[in-house]
Amino acid sequence: MIRKLRTATSATKLVVATAVAFIAFGGVYGFAASLGITSSGLGAGSAVVAACGTGTTVSYSTTYTAAISGYSVSQVNLASIPAACLSKSYNIQLTGAAGATVGSAMSGMLPASGTTATIATSGNPDASLVTGVSVVFS
Repeated sequence: MIRKLRTATSATKLVVATAVAFIAFGGVYGFAASLGITSSGLGAGSAVVAACGTGTTVSYSTTYTAAISGYSVSQVNLASIPAACLSKSYNIQLTGAAGATVGSAMSGMLPASGTTATIATSGNPDASLVTGVSVVFS
């Protein structure tokens, strides 16, 4: 009789643990899907934090640079900029492993019209080190 109780308790624990795992995974997946983050270009992730709207996509262009014997990021491309974000300031940072910064931060003002912007990088940020792009509109 005690053995049956122990088996039932283990089975119950397994069922409860499985249910909790499904709920936790579903919640995390749901939160990630609702972020509206779009990645583009060379497998780099991107996230736009904008008080003025969502939906902006980010990519970057590369060019061969002899000074580093490889490809560097030459510009960051913003697309689908919401109308409410036009003429707002931006701050962009290329990031690498463990969130380390790659190259210098870029800042300026978004254009007053249109839905795209191309921001030139300074220096020659090594494209092989870039794993993400952080963009903030304010």
